[in-house]
Amino acid sequence: MTKLHPILFACAALSGLAPASSLHAAASQPDCAPLGSLPTYAASEDGPTRRDYNAFDFNVGKADGSGDTTRIAGRFCQQHYEPKDGTEPLSNLEILDNYRAQAAHLGAGIVFSDDNDIVGKLTSDGHETWFKVYSEETAIDVTVVDKQPHRQVLTGPSGNDYPLLGHMPNYVAGAPEKRNFDQLDFAVDDGAGGSNSVTVQGAKYTVSYMIADGAQPNSNPDILENYRTALQQMDAQILFADDNNLDARLQHDGKSIWIKVYSEDTEIHLDAIEEKAFAATIQPASADALKAALDKDGHVALYVNFDFNKASLRPDAKPVIAQVVALLQANPDLKLDVSGNTDNIGTHDYNVKLSGERAASVVAALVQAGIAADRLHADGNGPDKPIADNTSAEGRARNRRVELVKM
Repeated sequence: MTKLHPILFACAALSGLAPASSLHAAASQPDCAPLGSLPTYAASEDGPTRRDYNAFDFNVGKADGSGDTTRIAGRFCQQHYEPKDGTEPLSNLEILDNYRAQAAHLGAGIVFSDDNDIVGKLTSDGHETWFKVYSEETAIDVTVVDKQPHRQVLTGPSGNDYPLLGHMPNYVAGAPEKRNFDQLDFAVDDGAGGSNSVTVQGAKYTVSYMIADGAQPNSNPDILENYRTALQQMDAQILFADDNNLDARLQHDGKSIWIKVYSEDTEIHLDAIEEKAFAATIQPASADALKAALDKDGHVALYVNFDFNKASLRPDAKPVIAQVVALLQANPDLKLDVSGNTDNIGTHDYNVKLSGERAASVVAALVQAGIAADRLHADGNGPDKPIADNTSAEGRARNRRVELVKM
């Protein structure tokens, strides 16, 4: 005799609801386990929507009677029911009371309830299954999420993929579109719940993917989380994300590369802009030139190259540091405030933190070269003191600087 899963075994005692017999059988049945269905309601002919991984916002109640939502991700099932031909619809009260009774038999707790909805959570051996039943008498929607961690399935780059990113296994790439020079707008989180638009120019690569014939689509959260993980493994900075979009920036082979991913379940669009690295062409000023600028203006900008999105100095920063060391050695009474600055890409607080860490890295390099620590001070302005327009690549390159300020 086949041993039943304890969740589904409990369904056999329910009043009015027809349960599935096992977890395996449930996958081919019109119901979403562990919930059954009312005998006078028929499941939609196209069957339930199932995804190996999806996220859903469930209502949860609060002690004061108000409500909130919590996002639960994992194996997903959603089914729609309508009254069978020749039957009268049940009231919302009767429908929801049936599902409440089933939840009680399962040992699930009801975390939210109103005139049209119940939301429940079943915990077994530390594993959570969440469900929501929505009723309008003539229509019932059941959503179940079996909470699970995300599983990375994105392939390595091949074929028509952009050279740095692969694709979802169930999707087929179309012919890519390449342009030697073009532009594209990218969204950047403004840190206040909104976003700014930044136009980026450079070499453009566009590729679209469609779901393969007969394959099950992935959900938008699954698709975007796969790309997010792959990008973060390349130390990319995630600039913006919502239910359909993911915008990021990374550094590769000395180039700043911007990535935009758009997902609609059955199709995925990826754009990449390889921005020209303007800062790399700026030559370091000599110690004499630094001294002249400090005497004239009280401050001077350095263009020091750091690892992308980090505070570690790149090897090509050594000539710049060497000139500052020569300046301080030739002027033993000179004390400097080393002030980090960024462009406005990314959130304000993050940029302030990063700019301060980069200034501290410059100070550490100077101290290591023999300059007394009490002659130096590090701070970070983030994007707050731009010297150029952040809407262009050239302007952003000028704003990404470390300034020496006479103390």
